[in-house]
Amino acid sequence: MHCPIILLTDKSKYYSILKKINEMMKDTEVITSRSCPHCTSTKVIKYGRVKSNKAQIFYCKECKKRFVETIGTPFYYSKKSEAVWKNYFENMWIGCTIRQCSGKMNISQNTSFSWRHKILGYYSKFLKRKALENEAEILVRTYVQNSRKEKESAIENVNKEVFSLKPGERFYFFFTKDKDENIEFIPFDKYPLVRSKLEKNLSVILNKVKKVSIYGNNVIMSYAKRKFKEVSKIVSNSKLFFYEKEMRTWMSGFWGVSFRYITNYLNWFRIYYKNDKEYTNTRQYLYRTVRELINENII
Repeated sequence: MHCPIILLTDKSKYYSILKKINEMMKDTEVITSRSCPHCTSTKVIKYGRVKSNKAQIFYCKECKKRFVETIGTPFYYSKKSEAVWKNYFENMWIGCTIRQCSGKMNISQNTSFSWRHKILGYYSKFLKRKALENEAEILVRTYVQNSRKEKESAIENVNKEVFSLKPGERFYFFFTKDKDENIEFIPFDKYPLVRSKLEKNLSVILNKVKKVSIYGNNVIMSYAKRKFKEVSKIVSNSKLFFYEKEMRTWMSGFWGVSFRYITNYLNWFRIYYKNDKEYTNTRQYLYRTVRELINENII
């Protein structure tokens, strides 16, 4: 039996994102038959239930291992019931804060924080970045690391090199769009750019690209002009500008996201965006947009 995605069932309207995740997890093998997640044997029998949350336990006659039906999901090992997790997810999806979710679920704030990132980390497993081919647009943006905790500042660049940034240090992110209008993000490299590493890092992203449009960094633009025959600036009406602006508006509602978790949040927004732009209904987005209107004396 493959660990069922109970969190993403049709029991809630919010779980419609399962369809979007399926579209983005083509490279991930999904086992739909009842088989052991350890040895894939089909010689599996029911073996009772977990007392705390009534989750089904299974036993594999082949490898002699037991496993719970929630294996592989964010709430594996959790003693809370599926109903509590379902309710937590619904409140998290509409933008309730960690403190609000904590109060509604009657759990500690530390648990609420942990659950949020278990869920977001779970999503990230299915969001595979597609290689850019032929034509591509790249919007370059820098983000500042504000956390004073060293462990909260770690981030990995495009070549899997890990950096621990000090407060105030910046990091480059690429927002990319291919010819099929697929928009993705890539943590690129630490600021300032090192020319000796630039070619190696860019080759990871652009090795299959023939025509590229770039905006946001003259050094990267100059390098691209030496490497590609067709290089231009991104047109002003590109969806990349709208995407990045909306993402910043939504992210600002969290009052700071450490670099350790920023990839989780960018993936979260990416799912919202693909799911009929549902981020516009969240507390984070509505709060920021109303605040901007007040500052501009519109309301």
